[in-house]
Amino acid sequence: MELGTIYIFLISFLSNFIVYLIYKYYFYGKISNKISLVEKYEERLKSIASSKRREKTYKKISKELESYILSIRYYMFLRSMILVGVYILDLVIILNYLNINIYLPFYIPYLTVKSNNGEYLMLNGSLFEFIASYILFTPLSLRSNLKTR
Repeated sequence: MELGTIYIFLISFLSNFIVYLIYKYYFYGKISNKISLVEKYEERLKSIASSKRREKTYKKISKELESYILSIRYYMFLRSMILVGVYILDLVIILNYLNINIYLPFYIPYLTVKSNNGEYLMLNGSLFEFIASYILFTPLSLRSNLKTR
């Protein structure tokens, strides 16, 4: 295995781990707090027997409930944007500084060219390893410990 391949997998692992740590120590507490508040409001509405009174109570708390739900969506959006930003940063680093040759025993149109030793050289091998490494490690950064029903 080439040293550049190890670097690519190490960069993608560390980046995904950093995104997971940001989520765990910054977003997780805020999101779980908002979810518990939304659940309290839902339980409050479920405990009301009369449908007219339930609707009246819902009208009173609907703005607060919507603000909590929007803040949960906002935190999840921020988490996704941080992940995309890290992916783009890693892609720029890998494509600019790590050039890896991948040789295949077969020809793939538009992706490979024939080399001097009879094998086929994959064009932009670093890009394909980058994609493979992120397919492998992205579940780590998207891991969530939120309790759902």
